[in-house]
Amino acid sequence: MKSFKFITWMMLTVFVGLAQAQNSFYPSNILMMDDKFTHHVILVEKATHKLHIYENAATEPKLVKTFNMATGKTKGDKAASGDHKTPEGIYTIYDFYSKDELFRRHGNYAKIYGSGAFPMDYPNFIDERAKKTGGGIWLHSTDDDNRISKGLDSRGCVVVQNQDLKDISEFIELNNTPIIVVQDVHFLSKATWERNRKDINDAVQKWATAWKTKDFDTYINSYDKERFYDKKHGSYNGYRNYKKAVFSRSDSPEIKLDFISIMANEDYAVVHLQQDYRSPVINDTGKKTLYLQKDGNYDWKIVGELWSAVDSKNLADFTPSKRFFKE
Repeated sequence: MKSFKFITWMMLTVFVGLAQAQNSFYPSNILMMDDKFTHHVILVEKATHKLHIYENAATEPKLVKTFNMATGKTKGDKAASGDHKTPEGIYTIYDFYSKDELFRRHGNYAKIYGSGAFPMDYPNFIDERAKKTGGGIWLHSTDDDNRISKGLDSRGCVVVQNQDLKDISEFIELNNTPIIVVQDVHFLSKATWERNRKDINDAVQKWATAWKTKDFDTYINSYDKERFYDKKHGSYNGYRNYKKAVFSRSDSPEIKLDFISIMANEDYAVVHLQQDYRSPVINDTGKKTLYLQKDGNYDWKIVGELWSAVDSKNLADFTPSKRFFKE
């Protein structure tokens, strides 16, 4: 009897130890979460055909649920239209197509999408700079749940079972839910994870402080001279000249940055934040997205930035619910 109790105690100790060990490691792709733009993050691991939902727990990721899924029938990172590969990168879900909408768009063929679909913004800024092509990459369900067990069975989309899509949809807010797709999820010790998080956050804070104090040299040094591109002003030199003129104005704008989140993969990092800008010339509130890459000295530099208007009053009050599916 004593030996049985000892064995039971040992097994329990090992189980608790494993649980504690797992809790002490963090996914390398999710470095900082917030309550507005990244209250939940979808992390897709192609190698294991698993889709993970993480929620914000005091800016740190906390695993909520894991689902089985299928991806492109051809292995590898998507590069061109028709290659049947699932893209790897950091994306945002921006729309929802109901079953009825899919049938209006695609006729009877739409039955393969099951109960609905959430499109991803592939190609993103980094993909476009790398001259990747293609589109129509969705997170969707299927009329044949047996497809999921095959693992590699789509034309590039992320595919889950019908009920699973409804469960996943509870955590999705359009334009504010990132979906990160990687071949392998890597977990880091908390010390390493915190260091990676700090490196990027320090770069962002240095850029923000220089912007607020009109320290032009420090501000413009936050941008990569070789790789930066702006859709309106072109390359680094064109953007530098534009910003030099802005900084030379006599006014001192009020700039407030909130809801900062950081995600990363092997090649780049994405930072979302709310930007409130007030000056005699411009008054607006928007979601700014910064794309950063490391330079030759391993310093994070901005290679691109996007902006879209947001309602500053629509603050962090997201509650999971099946609002996309009424049945």
